[in-house]
Amino acid sequence: MRSIRIAGVLALLVLVTACGGNAPAPAPSPSASPPVSVSLENIGRAGDTRLGLALHLHNDGRTRPGTVVRVHIGEARGGDPLPGLEEKTGAGWKDIALTADADGSAGTFRMTLPKGGLLGFLGVTPHAGPRVDGDEIPVDVTLLDGARTLARGHGSVRPAALSLDRAVMEEPAALGRGRWTEVTYTVTNRSHSAYPQAQVQAEFGACESGPDNPAEGAACSVSQRRRVTTELSTQWYDGGRWKDVSPPDDGTLLADTLTLPLGELPADTRRKVRLRFAGTGQLDAEEYLLTLTARANGKATGASERSLGIAPPLTFALR
Repeated sequence: MRSIRIAGVLALLVLVTACGGNAPAPAPSPSASPPVSVSLENIGRAGDTRLGLALHLHNDGRTRPGTVVRVHIGEARGGDPLPGLEEKTGAGWKDIALTADADGSAGTFRMTLPKGGLLGFLGVTPHAGPRVDGDEIPVDVTLLDGARTLARGHGSVRPAALSLDRAVMEEPAALGRGRWTEVTYTVTNRSHSAYPQAQVQAEFGACESGPDNPAEGAACSVSQRRRVTTELSTQWYDGGRWKDVSPPDDGTLLADTLTLPLGELPADTRRKVRLRFAGTGQLDAEEYLLTLTARANGKATGASERSLGIAPPLTFALR
């Protein structure tokens, strides 16, 4: 009987020791991070019609050839036409076919997912305007290995409400003194709201051209640029005649900005804007590059903030 009691006590001690007793508990092992992850970053600008998304991909495991990337694009409202989707490849942009589903559309493409980090890019082109400025369209990206889901990422794009399309130059030759150079822009209201007082603003800058900044195909950097709006003769076409336009001399930040009033811009409409300019005798004889930056802006009916569309800058050789 005594031997049985001793055996029982020893068994109890073993059990207490196994459960921890007064000994410190082992530290829990850190949970393993997912081997594959994806996050989306919106890299589009206000007024862009093709909206850019950067895909930040990370793979802690082996290289995965044939990984399927499924992109789902929601819709701002039911019945919108399918958007456009492109994938950035080494050879350029490649169209991705989309198929409509219950709450948007989806398309897939394949890629090799290397070990480590990788940066990819998507271009989304909505073919419907927002109801109001600020509407967003959800974009979901899923990485698949066969039927297995590797990772999911969520983001959104904001369709352009007011945009300024790339200019068409009627006279692409070098800008000269006393001779008009004309540029045509297209302002588009892509939203379903009217803009009672839309406008286009134009700002000119010039810098000296030289061996480190040749006149052909270059543009003035912000640090090099000096404003020359007052050294140009500038006019815009109001539909019936050319009218002079001058920057306001009020000492504000916009004192060197030319404003072209458009008046009301109804919903789902577009309008051509013609601008022409010529150098005056105030410009010195040095060789210059002239950069024109234009933007459209306005506040939609009922909106709390202004919409902004920016056209790519244009550069002219001034001799």
